[in-house]
Amino acid sequence: MLRKTALAVAICWCSLFCVAQQQKSDDLPDNYKTVLTGSFVKVIRVHYGPYEKVPIHNHPEVPTVYVYLNDSGPVRLTHYDEKMTAIVRPPTHTGAYRVSAGKRERHSVENLSDLPSDYLRVELPGFRVDDPALEFRGKAPTDLSHDMSTTEFEIPGLTIRRIVCVNATPCEVQRPSTPAVVVAFSDVVVSDGGRQTRLKLGDVMAVQAKEKLSLSAAGSEGAHVLVISVEDEPPVK
Repeated sequence: MLRKTALAVAICWCSLFCVAQQQKSDDLPDNYKTVLTGSFVKVIRVHYGPYEKVPIHNHPEVPTVYVYLNDSGPVRLTHYDEKMTAIVRPPTHTGAYRVSAGKRERHSVENLSDLPSDYLRVELPGFRVDDPALEFRGKAPTDLSHDMSTTEFEIPGLTIRRIVCVNATPCEVQRPSTPAVVVAFSDVVVSDGGRQTRLKLGDVMAVQAKEKLSLSAAGSEGAHVLVISVEDEPPVK
C-alpha cells in the first residue's frame, strides 16, 4: 500500500514538473535546450558562443523570466515583425535576471563579443501576456560575503527570492508556499524532503510546495541561488 501511495505521489509530481535531459527545444536552433518542463513552467537553457550568429527563429507569446548565468558582452537581436528592427541587449552579469510580460518574437541573434552568453528562459504560460506587473529587472548582487535571504520580486502567483549561504553548514530556507524552481549560480547542495541534490552553475531543480528546504556551499564559493515560486494555477487576468 505504501509503495502504491509513493508511486501515486511521484506520478502527480511529475505532472507538475518533469526534468528533460538537455532536450532540444522544438522548432528552435541548437542554442536552446529544454531542461525542465511542467504544467505551468518551462525552463530552456540558452547558449550563444563568441561572435556566434543564430538564424531567424520564433519564441511563443508567453511571460518569461530571463536568468543570466555569466558575465557576457552585448548581443544584437534583429526582430522581423511588421518591419525589421534591431536592438542591442547590453552586457549581462551572473545572478541578474529580468521579468518580462512576454510577446511573440521572431528574431535572429548575433553575439557581438568574444564572451559567450549563457542564460535561462523560465517561461510562465499561466500568466497574462503584457501584464505591466510582469516587468522587472533584478540586479546581480555585489556582495556575496554574508548569508542572505531576500524576496526581490512578488506579485500574485509569482515570487522570486535570492538566497546566499556562505558556509558548508546548511542554511534553513523559507519554505515555498507553491511549487518552485531553484536556479544555482554556484556549486550548492540543496536538501528537500530528505533528499540531497548537488547543483552547479546553471543547474535547475524543482521542489514541491511547503517542503523543508536547506542549502549549503559545495565549493569554495558560497551557495547562491534564486528560488522562483509559481502557483500551480496562477491567476490569469
